[in-house]
Formats: sequence, structure tokens, C-alpha cells
Amino acid sequence: MRGLKILAGSGIIILLILFFRDSVRYVLSADPVFFAGSVAFYGLLNILLAYRIYHLLKNMGIKARFADVFRAHLAGMIAGDFTPGRAGYFSVPVFAKAYDIDPSAVMGIILTSQAVEMVVKVFGASIGITYLLGLNELYLIAVPLLLSALAVIYLWTDIPPEFERLKMIRKYAKETKKNALFILGISLAGWVVVGVQWYFIFRSLDLNVNFALAMILQPLGTLLMFLPLTPGGMGLFESGSGFMVSLVTGSFSAGIAHSILVRASTVLADLPGIMEFKKESKEVRLRELFS
Repeated sequence: MRGLKILAGSGIIILLILFFRDSVRYVLSADPVFFAGSVAFYGLLNILLAYRIYHLLKNMGIKARFADVFRAHLAGMIAGDFTPGRAGYFSVPVFAKAYDIDPSAVMGIILTSQAVEMVVKVFGASIGITYLLGLNELYLIAVPLLLSALAVIYLWTDIPPEFERLKMIRKYAKETKKNALFILGISLAGWVVVGVQWYFIFRSLDLNVNFALAMILQPLGTLLMFLPLTPGGMGLFESGSGFMVSLVTGSFSAGIAHSILVRASTVLADLPGIMEFKKESKEVRLRELFS
């Protein structure tokens, strides 16, 4: 099944390039300085997200080196780039455990933070939908917004049902509640940082899109990467984001080129995380997180 999803995603990208060959010209003409800047800013996002885990662990009284947390985070990020729904990011506790960091605490932090972050992403996406389609289409974000809010409530309270495997995770998640503003602040800062990433790619392609518009478009496009139909939304992100960008640039080929470069800069920034997969000490089963 995983192989079929990879083939499907790759096939969509290949078809897009074949039908819109000008996108290759756009990609090849991209300014390398601005593209390098986009990679650097996504790297800054990784530092922010890893620091969020490190800071919350510290507040729980759990000792961990930032370098170890950062390595585990990067490993999860690169795994997320190639797994449906970016679910590979939830392997971070596996890699953290290899550095003697409590995996249940890390998972509790990640689940809570991801839920808050999804609320921010959906809020940003609603602005994008309003800008591109008008208020009549705003209902499209109601379901993910509601589910994200419910996830936060469930993790931060004692409401039933209680699942044995989630007891420890909920315990640690509740401890992050007092840091809600910190979690929200990092999520908002991350939005700005990835907005800069997108803006730099617009600049690298010499497309007339200002920073404010890049900030509006980015959350809506990023949500497409979370679609579980292909690894990292492969193909779905490129086509959906390409269409979205074409609405403001007037060129679908330019939109596809932009989405390809967003994907490339994201993977390049996450790529150092692959080194963690080569270490035998990291070969821990995910099911151990819930044992």
C-alpha cells in the first residue's frame, strides 16, 4: 500500500510537469540565493519546534540536551516528509528514547503542540480561503478546526473516554497546559518563519507576490501536505498549491514550480535527520511508546 501511495504521488507530479512544461523553466531559472534563504528559514523552523519540545521537557523536570532533542526532531521531520499525513513525525519519541528521554513525555508534548498548531494552521487557512474564494466557502475549515480544538480539550482535561495506552501521554500533555501561551507563541512564530520561506521562493522565481500574501497562502497550502492519501501529500500538495498560487500569479506553471521548490527546500532543511536512521541504537519499535 505504501508503495502504491508513493507511485500515485510521484505520478501526479510527473503528469503535472509533462502538461505544464514551463514549470521546469521556472524551476531552473530560480535565484539560488533566495532559494538558499528559504532552506535556511525552514531550518530556523526546525530549531523553534525542537526548542519547544526541549523547553516543555525542562518545565516538566525532565533533563535533556537540546542537541539530542534537535536530532530526534529532525529524524521525525524527514520521516514526516515521506509518510502519508506526515505521520512519520510521531516517531520523534522513538528517537528521543535512544537518548534516554522519556518517550511518553515527548509524545504528550507533540500531540498537544500539534493540536494547537493545527488550530493556528486552520485559522490561517480560513484567511486564505476568504481571500481566494470569499466568505461563502469558509465552512470548509469548520471540521478540521473543530477536531483540533477537541484534541486540545481531550489532552488537557480528564474527560472520558480514558484509554490505557494514552494515560501517560495525557498525563504529560496536561503538564503542558500551563505553557499554552508559549506553545501558541511558537506556533505563530512558525507561521511567520514558513511565510518567509514561501516569500523567498516567490522572490527566487521573480513572482510578484508580497510577504503578506505569502503569509495568507502558506497555511492553506501546507494543510495539503497533511492529506493521508500520499506520502507528505506528494502530488496533492503540488497540484493544489500550484492551482492556489496560479490564482494570484495568473500562471499554473509558475504555481507548480513554486510548490516544487517549497517541497525541495523543506526536504533539504530536514535532510540531516536521516543520519539518525543509520544508528543501530535508534532501532526501537513505535509500539514501545505505549507499553
